[in-house]
Amino acid sequence: MNHRRKGSTERGWVTVEMAFAALGLGMAIVFCVGIASLGLGQIRCSDAAGEIARQAARDDLEAIHEITERLPESATVTIDHQAKNVVVSVTAELRPWGTWFPSITITGKAQVAHEAGGR
Repeated sequence: MNHRRKGSTERGWVTVEMAFAALGLGMAIVFCVGIASLGLGQIRCSDAAGEIARQAARDDLEAIHEITERLPESATVTIDHQAKNVVVSVTAELRPWGTWFPSITITGKAQVAHEAGGR
C-alpha cells in the first residue's frame, strides 16, 4: 500500500505551469499585435499609393506632397509616368517587434490612367 501525503511531491508545480502559460500567452499576444500592425501598414501603403496615383494623374503636386507627409519616415514613393498610365509604388520598412527582429519591407502599388487635363 502506497501512502503519500497529498501534494507533498508536487508542491509548487502548478505555480511553475501557470508562469509558463502566462509567458506563452504574453508572447502570443505580442506576435498577434505585430502581425496586425504589419497588416495595417500594408493597407496604409496601398491606400497611399492609390491616392498618390490619382493625384499624379491630375498633375496635382501639392496634394501628392500632403499625402507623402503623412507616411512614415521610412517610406519611399516612386512615381512612374508612362505613356497612358501613372504607376506608383510606396515602400516602407516596419519593425513591429522593435529591434528584436529585423525590419520587414511592405509595398503598396497602384496604377491609374492619365486624366484628360493631365499629360
